[in-house]
Amino acid sequence: MIIYFKKYKKFFILTFIVVTTILLSACGDSSTLLQGAAGQPTETAPAESTTEQPITESATATPFPAASGRIIFVSNRDGQNNLYITSPDGSQVERLTTNIAEDTTPRISPDGTRVAYVSTVNNNTDIYIIDLNTRAITQVTNAPEKDSSPTWSPDGRQLAFESFRDGNFEIYITNVDGSNQYRLTNDPAADTHPVWSPTSNEIAFVSNRFGNADILLANTSGNVFTLTTNPAPDNAPAWSPNGSTIAFQAFSGDLSNLCLIERDGLNLRCATSSPAQYNPPSWSPDGVWIASSGHNSAIHLFNTLDGSTNQLYITGIEPRSTPYFSRDGLRLVFQAQFNGDMELFSVLIPTNEFSQVTSLSGYDGEAIWIDN
Repeated sequence: MIIYFKKYKKFFILTFIVVTTILLSACGDSSTLLQGAAGQPTETAPAESTTEQPITESATATPFPAASGRIIFVSNRDGQNNLYITSPDGSQVERLTTNIAEDTTPRISPDGTRVAYVSTVNNNTDIYIIDLNTRAITQVTNAPEKDSSPTWSPDGRQLAFESFRDGNFEIYITNVDGSNQYRLTNDPAADTHPVWSPTSNEIAFVSNRFGNADILLANTSGNVFTLTTNPAPDNAPAWSPNGSTIAFQAFSGDLSNLCLIERDGLNLRCATSSPAQYNPPSWSPDGVWIASSGHNSAIHLFNTLDGSTNQLYITGIEPRSTPYFSRDGLRLVFQAQFNGDMELFSVLIPTNEFSQVTSLSGYDGEAIWIDN
């Protein structure tokens, strides 16, 4: 056997060299990447360099999506207060209501397709609804006295509102077509500013029945529960998105704290440490932050979980009223005093970047951000 191997040793070696050369040629050039699953190139480890390369940082675009949705607001740019709708950058503006009336207080339906609002025609103030798809307008109330402050039920089938039709302000409920209107509260004192829970049949409202303004809660059957009984006025209840907590203004003279209370009346606490000129609060979509404007010409953000705070401001822009979150929670839209006019601005929260939305002379305000 050993003799046989020696005899053919040269033949075996020559054959191995030829076969190996043929196989390497079939694989192509050595620079070709090997193909992995689904024909995709497999990664090869880079050659190890003996020279240490410095770490450099390349410029990248802002890692936040462009503003989406639309903004509904009130403007008197055409001589009276009407509803308008615009793209977030203000480039596409459309007038929604065109009647000879004063239209205010837009409130978006839960599904984002309709807007309830208050309109004063011939000195009579009532509730109307406009369909954003068809632009059809429905008059919901027609009482001889003032009906205002509409708020949507979670299923979008009903509205609660305040009405003076019985000689003092009370809370009423109606179907969105105006049928089946009934009085929810019944007290000699004024009951106003209803806000329907986003998740239940409960309505928070403001009442003077204890001598000054307090926050109360009523279900749609008319059962009323007291949430606050502070010696100073409480105002502007705002539900958290999950319906568990109510934020509100707790006044001390002309100034207010921003406070929180659970829907069962427990765990009363304040997000602010001292009273200031805070406007009514609004909630972020995730229910973590509340926002307010006014104090120190800034927008103030308060984390309701860990107590952290943030301020958004820029010189020359003075925010007014309640800022309203975009649905992704990244931005706020708000009205601000700017160069002698009330204009709309938005701010990208993580970067404090302000953008002007409207720029015509006159009043632009009461902005709300919608999805579509």
